Amino acid sequence: MVSKLEGDNLHQDDAKKIVIISDGTGKTAKRLMDAVLAQYEDQRINFMVENIHQGVRSKQKANAIFKSIDPDSLVIFSIISDDLRRHCHNKLHDRNILHLDVLEPMLKTMKRFLGVHPNFRPGLLQIIDDKYYSKIDSIGFTVEHDDGRGYQLPQADIVLLGVSRTCKTPISMYLACNHGLKAANIPIIKDLNYKANLLRKLEKVERKKLFGLLMKPEVLSMVRLERSHVLATDYVGKSKFEKYFDMREIRGELRFSREIYEELNIDTIDVTRRAIEEISSDILRRMGLDSILNM
Repeated sequence: MVSKLEGDNLHQDDAKKIVIISDGTGKTAKRLMDAVLAQYEDQRINFMVENIHQGVRSKQKANAIFKSIDPDSLVIFSIISDDLRRHCHNKLHDRNILHLDVLEPMLKTMKRFLGVHPNFRPGLLQIIDDKYYSKIDSIGFTVEHDDGRGYQLPQADIVLLGVSRTCKTPISMYLACNHGLKAANIPIIKDLNYKANLLRKLEKVERKKLFGLLMKPEVLSMVRLERSHVLATDYVGKSKFEKYFDMREIRGELRFSREIYEELNIDTIDVTRRAIEEISSDILRRMGLDSILNM
């Protein structure tokens, strides 16, 4: 990979070579290098990252890499093991190769400041990064599969079913944002054709991932009434929503949803006056994912 800070006529053969050695992915050393090189953006510099050696956690592997390095190269290494770091320094020093240990100054200073030794476990930052990007991926999936949308239901970790205003979206987003789970949610509409399509849609989804949400009809009616005040701005508009918060209609919808849950043979959860966190924890426990709650 050749990086040119300026000049279109710079050649790879003339480039100053940089080699990165890491016990993890090399991202830490690469980011620090990029941050420093950004300070030279107004100057004519021709350099290239010749190689990024990942997962170097033994002297044997390090020695094999050193043999292939051009003596005129700059070696930047990010290695947490104190013994392996000293080994790298000594070997490169013996070959008179310019090198930089990016972790040593921080480790020494932190050790002195905190008064305790570090864990010396390689790859911890990558674990954090992987968790972060996995969570971002889950959030994206959850947004794409909100309110019955999306076409990758079998890939979901959890699928929530329920009539309108039973907290499907808030629960889904909570599970994605706080626990990194891909959560889809699908509304239940009181219609036989809709039911048939829904059952077909769920054929390839594992039953243990499905949860049917319920709410006491009188509470659901109040929730929908409040919602109608937001959606309708005048009396004529509000009158169109009367069926939406009518108790008889709501009881019919809930009865219809229970029939679907029974046919699917899935767990149901009453969300009446319960916090989103409590409901989410209940779902995770039922799925046997209690360990996630402590992460």
